[in-house]
Amino acid sequence: MLGECSEHGYYRGEKCPICGEEGKFVMNDWEIRKLSGTMIGVLRHFPEQFEVEMDEKGWVDMGEMADAIKRRRKDFHWLRVKHIRAIAETDEKGRYQVEGKKIRATYAHTIDVDLSDLPPADVDELFYPVTEEEVEIVLEQGLFPIDRNKVHLSGSVEKAMEAGKIRTENPVILCIDAAKAMEDGITILKAGRDVYIADEIDAKYLSRYKA
Repeated sequence: MLGECSEHGYYRGEKCPICGEEGKFVMNDWEIRKLSGTMIGVLRHFPEQFEVEMDEKGWVDMGEMADAIKRRRKDFHWLRVKHIRAIAETDEKGRYQVEGKKIRATYAHTIDVDLSDLPPADVDELFYPVTEEEVEIVLEQGLFPIDRNKVHLSGSVEKAMEAGKIRTENPVILCIDAAKAMEDGITILKAGRDVYIADEIDAKYLSRYKA
């Protein structure tokens, strides 16, 4: 469930995690999943399918997006800007950025957007999962985008393992010397709560993680 506390704003769950009060109902779990999936599709992959205007940095108007989703999805006839804002502000992965009346996704795009205004990475090490078969190739050639426009890195071994298990049962974790890479001029940006992006990572900054 997604609710709204009069004092602390939007939250996920039955009660406000700050004050413990049961706030105003906003959306149920099914609506959250469906709206989140649609928002991600529009902001990362196909704004043109919904006839939503997006600028070069990936920003769209929330009112325009709400109207577009209502036109295409009749089960969202009730949708308002506040619902889009509520999804964005409570997203546990930090996938969205909201400024005024605008919203954008901050990573995992398959369309060209300029995310250079995101903040620089604030950690010395980052992590990336690969399969056992890929290890030597990646350590020799480096990291390059595959199905997205950027290389996506994790801020912790745990999150890298979580991401890696989508592809393989026993992912191998690579460690990226982010501090050295950035010192050498490689741009690495913080794009989510635990997600960082780069155009590519040279092999010299990679090593096999050892617990």
